[in-house]
Amino acid sequence: MKFCGQCGQQLIPEARFCVSCGAAVLKVPTTASSADATVPDHQRQPEYAAAAGSSVSGQGAAMGERSIPGEGSAATQDYSPAQPSAAGAAGARKPASAFTGIPISDYVRDGAAALALIMSLFMAWSYGSDGTSKAAARVDVVLITLVSLLSLGLSYVWRAGVFGPATGYRRIQDLKLLANAPYVLMVLVYTALSLISADRFDPGAVAALGPAVAFGLAGALLAAQPRRAEIAPGAVDEPRNRRWIRVTLGVAALAAVVALVQIIRYWAAYGGSGSSGWGIVATLMALASPAVLLIIAVRVNQRSDGWRRAGVALALGSGFLSLLALFEELTLLQLSVTAFVPGFSLLFWMAFGAAVSAPSVARLTEASKVAPTDTRNTLQPLLFLAAGLSAVLALGSADTVITVAVDGYSGGLVPQVIALFFGLLLTAGAILTLRLTGKDPRSAYIMPSGYAGLLVVLGLVLLIVWVVQDEDFYLGPVIMLLTFVVPAALLATLWLPAASREQFRRLPAAAGSEASGFSFAGAPAEAPAEPQLPVTEAAAGSPADKGDRASEETAPLDRGTNPPQSAPAAAAVVVDPDVLTEAANPGTPLARLQELAANHPLARPAVAANPSTYPALLAWLSELGDPAVDQALRQRG
Repeated sequence: MKFCGQCGQQLIPEARFCVSCGAAVLKVPTTASSADATVPDHQRQPEYAAAAGSSVSGQGAAMGERSIPGEGSAATQDYSPAQPSAAGAAGARKPASAFTGIPISDYVRDGAAALALIMSLFMAWSYGSDGTSKAAARVDVVLITLVSLLSLGLSYVWRAGVFGPATGYRRIQDLKLLANAPYVLMVLVYTALSLISADRFDPGAVAALGPAVAFGLAGALLAAQPRRAEIAPGAVDEPRNRRWIRVTLGVAALAAVVALVQIIRYWAAYGGSGSSGWGIVATLMALASPAVLLIIAVRVNQRSDGWRRAGVALALGSGFLSLLALFEELTLLQLSVTAFVPGFSLLFWMAFGAAVSAPSVARLTEASKVAPTDTRNTLQPLLFLAAGLSAVLALGSADTVITVAVDGYSGGLVPQVIALFFGLLLTAGAILTLRLTGKDPRSAYIMPSGYAGLLVVLGLVLLIVWVVQDEDFYLGPVIMLLTFVVPAALLATLWLPAASREQFRRLPAAAGSEASGFSFAGAPAEAPAEPQLPVTEAAAGSPADKGDRASEETAPLDRGTNPPQSAPAAAAVVVDPDVLTEAANPGTPLARLQELAANHPLARPAVAANPSTYPALLAWLSELGDPAVDQALRQRG
């Protein structure tokens, strides 16, 4: 029994066309068709290959065959169209380019990986008793880095057909992962050596890891992950996608293990030799850094796209801070890791961001992706992180203030007190901003933007005080994150998406803001809550009515009183088109809108529809009983 591959209807035996939809009945080919022989499976986009594979598997199921997308060659899967085209019948199809269908983001990812790996060769790989060891001076680091760099070309070589038609995109994913595994193993080995042999002073001992590890590991993870053009749609490759969430958890766990070993060795060596206050600050900072990574990794493992984006934002920010840390004069940031100096380290933050930004992870979290106009849910992870980092700043500075007061130090108290006050203020501000974003759509834009500005201003003040007082760098990374990274992430999330900006532009003004009295035309214009609007517009009529109209001009029009003009007279009034345009313009001053409503009855519907019209004037217009005005008010909602 056979079924149509287009509509699914049962086919008549030996039929050549479907009687329902007219599609040609496909035969299961034993070899690749001539039209597709020139386009092997390795040059096809996985999205199309998987889709075609699922379609063919549906047809093959009816004919007793099975197809696995991403594996095998074009000879084992039918990608031919239901009805061959005239061009395909006339001649062979032009071979596809190795760069066909690759999105720009894949090129950017390849470029970022190559840049990070190359930059790492010119940085310090480790510090030891015999001085600084550059990455380019170590044979093992250079060779393994070259392997990672060469792995970036695997996808393009595969697309060019070098590996043959039997190699699918899944095998390329595995090859890229295997090619970059040596770099990860090398980092693990050197990390263990730095933690074990930190107290040895023999030549060659690795006492600390340098910034080359941070940049190189991030580049290797970027090179190892599949690109967007190498991932099948839907849940076809979900097990393969999930391994990149495990990589994210692994990087966070590595940072946590390093911090715990640092804390244990620090207290074992210096726990009884002095004040414990500084040790508490160092311990708090050392735990805070992996805690941030672990929180993000756990939430990403729960398929939260908002937290994934927060992790990417922190990774980009940490990359910027890591570049600043390369300047030796900047003591607020350090990328090196030593066993005896725990602290807030950014060494593994770039690698964590590289893993959490993988397209495989994005494919898993895309189901929970929120619209850019849903500012509360979009900003929630960033505001939580801002509150946590501010709380760490407050706790660290509070412990330092207590330590300085107890030990009787003469200096260093002023910046710590300022940091304590700013930390408490920023923590409360983050919590308040998160609560206010759910009250009003307009507040969801205004409050986070104001909070981002507050972070920048207070952070810059604190940085200036910190540098002038020449304070220690325990709190330096936290201050830098709160000053530059978190505000940039908040503002970018709010204002970079075009849909978010358009949403804010369409939002009505806040309740009561129209009656604030502010006018762009000049002096503030008073907007009484219950306007008394005189009618000065004289209706067209006979000269005998002038006396009555003159008395009407001097009589105030109370609320609830209809204008004393008849419908025929009002209909005869001719209004200047510029007046109607002015009445409908949201930028018209409030005083002018009041004047137009009082003196131009035919302009009142436009005034009622104007989004800048203040509530008191709307209430007066609603009591006039004018059908056109009432219709405009109803359209306002």
